[in-house]
Amino acid sequence: MIDIHCHILNEIDDGARDLETSIRMCHTAEINGIKHIVATPHTNTVDDIGRFIEVRDKRLETLRSHIADRGIDVQLYPGAEVFVDDDIFFSNDLRRLTINNSRYILIEFAFRNVKIRRIYDYLNEIINMGLVPIIAHPERYEFFQFDYDAVNSLARKGVIFQINATSLASLDGLQEFELAYSMAYNGVAALIGTDAHSLVHRSNNLSEMMRYFPPDISHYNMQLMVHDAAKAVLTDSPIPKTERRDIRKRGGF
Repeated sequence: MIDIHCHILNEIDDGARDLETSIRMCHTAEINGIKHIVATPHTNTVDDIGRFIEVRDKRLETLRSHIADRGIDVQLYPGAEVFVDDDIFFSNDLRRLTINNSRYILIEFAFRNVKIRRIYDYLNEIINMGLVPIIAHPERYEFFQFDYDAVNSLARKGVIFQINATSLASLDGLQEFELAYSMAYNGVAALIGTDAHSLVHRSNNLSEMMRYFPPDISHYNMQLMVHDAAKAVLTDSPIPKTERRDIRKRGGF
């Protein structure tokens, strides 16, 4: 399996607190069947991308060396989780923050108090740069939780969605689960990530979490989300097509 979203690098954001934690997270990944991990530390500014990449790559090479010494068979790749706000309109350097130097870029927004029209503006700006936006954990955003049609519209536009394993395993809130499940079941979500930050908080024990995924998600969709689509991202290839159906919000909450 491939973990496309993981805060596994130490002392660069709110992820792994030290190198030993990073190493132990790699071990957890290995025993859970994760063979490839994209390191996606947060970057909250587009003003000093060069400095961010310098620190990220140094941490990445150090971690690669240490897990090789310990015989941990996991491959690590560079990436970032890019916070997008109005600064996006003044940046022309986002390609340096893509996943493994591909066309795909993992992005996040403020969780609240953002109008959906502004989200469309941000995404159009990224697409006009020649990049393919991957929205991290869409199920966590209020503006998507209450507007499933916006998710459908963006999916038709070619935006890629990455849901969190914890959401699909019902380890987050009810609304997070409902949206993540609907996206996974209907082929709207292309990717699953652990979004792991530590050994405890949102761990990367993916195989364990998968035991709690709804059993009616098709094998094809699961294979796509945990491997095939992520492989396409890493190799800068088109993501395989799915039989996508529009999602609909269920009543009751």
